[in-house]
Amino acid sequence: MPVGATNCASCHSTSTWKPTSFNHTQVTAAGQCASCHSGAYPPADGRTATHIPYQTLSGVAITNCDTCHKQGYVAWSGARFHSSVTVSTQCASCHTGSYPPAVGKPNTAIHQGVTVCESCHKSTTSWASAKVDHSTFTTATNCTTCHNGSTATGKPATHVPVGATNCVNCHSTTTWKPTKFNHTQVVVANQCSSCHSGAYPPADGRTATHIPYQTLSGVAITNCDTCHKQGYVAWSGARFHSSVSVSTQCASCHTGSYPPAVGKPANTTHAGVTGNCESCHKSTASWASATFAHSAANAVGTGTCDTCHNGTAAKGKSATHIPVTTGPTKCDSCHKSQTSFATSVTMNHSVVTATTCKTCHNGAYTAEGTVGALAKPTNHVPEATQLLNGAAMDCNACHKSTTTWGSMTMNHNGSQGNGAGWCKGCHQSGTAYLGSMERMQLNHRNRTPAPTDCSQSGCHRPLGNTGAAYTKWD
Repeated sequence: MPVGATNCASCHSTSTWKPTSFNHTQVTAAGQCASCHSGAYPPADGRTATHIPYQTLSGVAITNCDTCHKQGYVAWSGARFHSSVTVSTQCASCHTGSYPPAVGKPNTAIHQGVTVCESCHKSTTSWASAKVDHSTFTTATNCTTCHNGSTATGKPATHVPVGATNCVNCHSTTTWKPTKFNHTQVVVANQCSSCHSGAYPPADGRTATHIPYQTLSGVAITNCDTCHKQGYVAWSGARFHSSVSVSTQCASCHTGSYPPAVGKPANTTHAGVTGNCESCHKSTASWASATFAHSAANAVGTGTCDTCHNGTAAKGKSATHIPVTTGPTKCDSCHKSQTSFATSVTMNHSVVTATTCKTCHNGAYTAEGTVGALAKPTNHVPEATQLLNGAAMDCNACHKSTTTWGSMTMNHNGSQGNGAGWCKGCHQSGTAYLGSMERMQLNHRNRTPAPTDCSQSGCHRPLGNTGAAYTKWD
């Protein structure tokens, strides 16, 4: 080899030429390796047949062996090539398996059909940091070819049983999570519980507060989708009642323990109710269309109407109702129908004996029911002005019957022509007041001058206590 003026003893011993070890320190080695390592000067070996073909690559700044081989010129191994080459699309020029130690792609499923190393391997120092470029994959790509648990991450043991359904139907090519199950890829009908059993999170199963449909009779529920029909995107919006015979089972779910199946509200209407929901609620679509069943099971008994019928929990007295006090006077004293306030009403005067007749029979309460509390007619005798203390008299001073006005007995209240108690106010001819009283002119006996009042005629008592009794004229 061309050593120039270098002394032989730098490499050879004085006893034999061989073996020898080239003393690279005696030469200016940088950039001159090929002067000897050309293959023309054995044992100074040149580039082997399996040396990487760096000279065929573009963007390679290699001028001599020591561009890559930097181990103090004692061994070829340990060379570092990548720092001198632009890694773009040329990896496979060397990494074919033909130029060891530049390894080629392994014979694994994940590398099948892959020709460009750098599409996944972005580092020139390690293979391990590779990240598969899924951008060229389509829905036709069989993910499990690689994602089988051996070549690449496969399904965990708790994965929902999807059979041969391709991963990409639910997962993206950049991350496993989050994912959204594509229910259109499976035959869903009647198969929900295959996944939604609680064994495959995050596919949740029936919660602890799910309605206990399996304990009910007459329930035609075979799987989740019997009730949950919202396109398999949410549990909410389920419709249960169409699959159950509503008879006496409402309270099995409507206890308040299984939301959104609401329980009995804590209000007056439901207080003490032990009957089943359907005794009042006949619709499974709405609570609002209820018709209350007035039964003992629903805490309805004699004298309990106003527990609910107070104007808040249920309809109460109207503004035109007679002014009875609801507490001591019970609705069902008069109202005998449980379907209508206006029908089957018979006034029970025995429960209002402590109330004066005029409290109701004053014309202010005539609109309630069929006739209301009638007031005295306009041609009623003017008791307030023509009888002694008449304004203070109540109706029952004359009217003793609570069923008819006609059966009355006139009560003159001690009126004898004294003070305001004038007889003529009612008994003078020409008056048109109701009643069977006789009416006469004040001078009907040709008295001249005519008396001021019947009681002053000298014929009818009480004036001077002479004449006939004032209850009878003749």
